[in-house]
Amino acid sequence: MSLIDNAILDFYTQSSEDTRLQVGLGPLELERNKALIARHLPDYPCRIADVGGGTGHYARWLSSLGHAVTLIDPVPRHVDLARRKAAHARRTFACVLGEARRLPLPKGAVDVVMLHGPLYHLQDAEDRQRALYEAQRVLRVGGVVLGFAITHAASVLAALQTGMIHDPDVFRMCLQSLANGEHYPPPGMPGVLPRSFFHRPAGLREEFEMAGFTVEEVVAVEGIAWLDQRYFESWAHPEKRQRLLELVRRTEADPDLLALSPHIMLAAGVK
Repeated sequence: MSLIDNAILDFYTQSSEDTRLQVGLGPLELERNKALIARHLPDYPCRIADVGGGTGHYARWLSSLGHAVTLIDPVPRHVDLARRKAAHARRTFACVLGEARRLPLPKGAVDVVMLHGPLYHLQDAEDRQRALYEAQRVLRVGGVVLGFAITHAASVLAALQTGMIHDPDVFRMCLQSLANGEHYPPPGMPGVLPRSFFHRPAGLREEFEMAGFTVEEVVAVEGIAWLDQRYFESWAHPEKRQRLLELVRRTEADPDLLALSPHIMLAAGVK
């Protein structure tokens, strides 16, 4: 029996999550996520639950820094690939098949919980709240949760940049996510994320506060750098790349620009 919706399982079985961060906007997302995650880690080896950790990109990096990492993912293929990474890593990490609403960890087991896919793959608000309560349960007092979400404007901005906005099905998809955050992919269009939920920044904050967390910050991941008309050319140029990263750092917390970033990260504490 699948731990998640079959459409999500099929999407990740057919697509290559293992190489996603190496192409397109992936390198920018990876670099920024590492910088944002590192900002909220204690300066001593800690216990981290990487929930929705995929094939282990972040788990391998964090374990190399000396942290004890448990990767939890509901896709068997992801867990298998992550275990291969762990077997060849300088410092290994645990890889467990599981999902965010029922974490296979005891109460207070970790210092940090990272939530990647759960916040957008769980379309129903009740399921997202269950995932947040679970994160709170497994965190020690004083622990930190880092939640990564897709913004409600991400689809329409991407569709405008690629010209896909003029496809009637894509246009309807974009209007839906703008209206209420619910994302439904057009039928028969491969490579598009399955049924999901895309957050408004203020809505993301509200969900964490409802679950009893104290929100520390909500910041952009890719920010507005990807709107560079010649983004890929600029990213390949070291000086221009640093200028783009500086632009993201300087604007990352601007509430008026958050929705222009494909992903945002929320950091919150538990008392």
